[in-house]
Amino acid sequence: MLEVRLLGRFDVRHGGKPIVIASRPAQSLFAYLILNAGTAHRREKLAGMLWPDSLEETARDNLRHALWRVRKALQSASAARFLLANDLTIAFDRSGEYWLDTAALEKLNENALSDELIAVLSEYQGELLPGFYDEWVVLEREHLHSVFEHHMARLMSLLQDERRWLDILDWGERWIKWGQKPESAFRALMIAHAAKGEMSKVATTYERCVKSLREYKIEPSEQTRDIYEKLKAGSEKFAKKPSSSPITEALKQETAVRINLPIPLTSFIGREKQVKEIIRLIDKNRLLTLTGTGGVGKTRLAIESASKMLNEFKDGVWWVDLVGLNDPSLLSQAVAQVVNVTEVPNQSMTETLIEHFRFKQTLLVLDNGEHLISACAQLADRLLSVCKDLKILATSREALDILGETAWLVPSLSLPDIHKSIPAKSLSSFESICLFAERALSIQPAFELTDQNARAIVQICRRLSGMPLAIELAAARVKMMSVDEIAKHLDDRFDLLTSGSRTVLPRHQTLRATIDWSYDLLSAIERIFFHRLSVFVGGFTLKAAEEVAIGGEVKKSQVIDLLGQLINKSLVSMDAHSEHTATETRYGMLETIREYAYQKLEESGEADKIRDRHLGFFMRMAEEAQPEIFLSSQIAWLDQLEIELDNLRAAMEWSMTNEEVERQEAGLRLAAALAWFWERGYRREAIEQLKTMLPKVDTIELSPVHTMMFSAIGFLYWSAGEFDQARSYLEKAVSTGRKLGKSFNLAWALNYLGAAALAQGDQKNAQAILDEAFQMAMDLGPAGKHVVGWALAFLGDIPFSNGDFVKAQSLYEMAIIAFGEVGNLNLKAYPIRRLGYLALYHKDDRNATNFFKDSLMLNRKLKHQTGLIASVSAFAGLARAKKNYIHAAKLLGAVEANLEALALYMLPSDRIEYSNNETILRKQLDKQAFYDAWKEGRAMSLEQAVEVALEELKV
Repeated sequence: MLEVRLLGRFDVRHGGKPIVIASRPAQSLFAYLILNAGTAHRREKLAGMLWPDSLEETARDNLRHALWRVRKALQSASAARFLLANDLTIAFDRSGEYWLDTAALEKLNENALSDELIAVLSEYQGELLPGFYDEWVVLEREHLHSVFEHHMARLMSLLQDERRWLDILDWGERWIKWGQKPESAFRALMIAHAAKGEMSKVATTYERCVKSLREYKIEPSEQTRDIYEKLKAGSEKFAKKPSSSPITEALKQETAVRINLPIPLTSFIGREKQVKEIIRLIDKNRLLTLTGTGGVGKTRLAIESASKMLNEFKDGVWWVDLVGLNDPSLLSQAVAQVVNVTEVPNQSMTETLIEHFRFKQTLLVLDNGEHLISACAQLADRLLSVCKDLKILATSREALDILGETAWLVPSLSLPDIHKSIPAKSLSSFESICLFAERALSIQPAFELTDQNARAIVQICRRLSGMPLAIELAAARVKMMSVDEIAKHLDDRFDLLTSGSRTVLPRHQTLRATIDWSYDLLSAIERIFFHRLSVFVGGFTLKAAEEVAIGGEVKKSQVIDLLGQLINKSLVSMDAHSEHTATETRYGMLETIREYAYQKLEESGEADKIRDRHLGFFMRMAEEAQPEIFLSSQIAWLDQLEIELDNLRAAMEWSMTNEEVERQEAGLRLAAALAWFWERGYRREAIEQLKTMLPKVDTIELSPVHTMMFSAIGFLYWSAGEFDQARSYLEKAVSTGRKLGKSFNLAWALNYLGAAALAQGDQKNAQAILDEAFQMAMDLGPAGKHVVGWALAFLGDIPFSNGDFVKAQSLYEMAIIAFGEVGNLNLKAYPIRRLGYLALYHKDDRNATNFFKDSLMLNRKLKHQTGLIASVSAFAGLARAKKNYIHAAKLLGAVEANLEALALYMLPSDRIEYSNNETILRKQLDKQAFYDAWKEGRAMSLEQAVEVALEELKV
């Protein structure tokens, strides 16, 4: 087992033997990953966090080197795989066998007994990662220290209740050693010494406390002074109170609780990081508002967070539930009633509250105040402006919007990827799954999370957007339905999820009622705008909202304000965590909220009109993107289309719903325009979608869309290696294109057809077709440069295969020039790779290396998986030429595995080189050596294979 200690030292061991991670950056990377085990961190985030002052490229190189050091250290000690990494992310595997000292501290709950606290706190050997000064370390160090202090305070209280004076003396001194001059420790020591009759030590301890605190230029608190005076007075002061003693009185004063927090009847699941963040924000701010849609868990999160801050507010933590209060003028009275403040003649209740809180260290929690938002804002502003030690934690579906407020959007529970098959035992790292499983178990004792029902449970949690209330309502259905049946019925979720507890608020008894509460607070125009935004799937931009959601009552000039109001009310959110580099801010809705809004849109009678606008907007985007995909802006456009994928799918689906010809044609134009985008990872899906849409082509008048549709399907079949199918559709594309005359679309169709013929070994026809495509593209002028480059690249493959390397090189170089003139990086990578193979055949390893590297880097920049795999295969050929046979076999094994895993097909010329290299390697290596290397390669991810390929550059 891997044993990791980060408190007071950096110590990593396996089976008791130390593991040396040599460099400080590598240690920091490892520590961050294991402290956040189970979380996949994007590479650029890690690089920026660990090397904030370095250039981006330098930071990424540093990250790769640090990751290599960590992997090497771990692999030298254990065959277990603790790190999970791919092209985008790095994570520490939470399911591995490991022990971490901080984890035990974090897992301690509020019900832990004194001996359990002692066992865990004994592992605390000092601050987190001493000597590390990264910003993230400082923040995590502060958090862990606050957790330690909190549990030490609990331990002192429990030991006092149990009259374990010797243990108090031991642990009080430990706390003083590791703490930050904790007064509570000194108070506990004084009480313990008094209990043992050691009154001189009481005085000595108090003097230590005074001296210690004065180092921070503060004096002991009134509570500490009072306890000392009572203990010093001894029995004389309490002689007339035989039932009491100075010790019991001091204990009462030390452990008195000023709190009225609700006590939840169910366990709190996950969200440890959110609780930490809320505590951190409260520490640094005086007004924190937890915002979010109904059912997202604001109240429960506030209870849990407030309960962990009890020791931070000596005058109490007070909970004010505002749900039942409907008169804003009674807000001050409601707060006064909770904190036991009575009316004062000739003084407003707000002024009376000010006098009460003026010198108190108090946390006031205002829960569920969205329907009293103005009154809450006014009261909070008034109290905070006068009471310097008061802090307020509010929960609301919209922020109070006053000066000094920090609004924090409560996220949904963590969710697994629906597209990944995750074993049931590994799903416990996802909060949504844990919540469903625990609530289902409480209702159905025989319930169990298994590999058989895991996918259905993942589907339920994802479709309910990780919303705690919705998940709890769904889990309640297990007493009458299987999880598969629950998942199937989620299309009618608002009728299905109606089985809430009779004792909770009416608006939390059904999913619909929860959202109705927010909806009813909207104005008429906000409701119309809210309905219309529901046509967007996967988010939208301001520009999209301005084109799709306007009309009638909603003017374009109002969109920004309306969007702001819906964001304030937690019905729309800003997408601050997009994995893409979009230049425009994106907005979105939780899927459950979006479905509610769409039902309202259908009820309004506007659904068809708004969905047609949505289709039109994304059709225009696709047609605008089509030529741009081949220009210097192609990376930005491909990223943008990736972001809009769900909207593109929804628009195509809508276009085929009935016999409306204009609607069908718009869908066809959208689908056909994006052939090169579909090829990047959606090839099979796109082929099936386009073939489903194809019958609609016959319903519209002959136009370029006919050529585009046949051409797109044929191109996708060609890229999938299905050449008979490809030629069939491409011949139809050429036939329809000729009827319309020379055009950009016909030139592309000819190019694809020529490439398909070449792939089948039909060089004669391929030559003629590609020559025609080249000439037609030349006649089209600058717009045809992409086709020119493509034709030249594939024309170069003909003399290459026939051994005429001089002619092949000339054609490849001309293709590169053509692509360079229009900035087409995507297609340029192919002829560059072919030049690399030419250099390899001429035994020019240096130029071969440079060409292969350039091709790989272009494909990596474009995130083109097929091109990346082909480049790894090229590096395998380079390694084979250098007689580094084991290295070459590893790379070819990785190529095969990633082609299978990603359902990709390399270009025919790349496939030929791959097969030739495999044949040579099988002859050069004995069977077992080849198998071992091949097997090692098959275990690599694409990113790992790329890194191994690039090692060739260092040889």
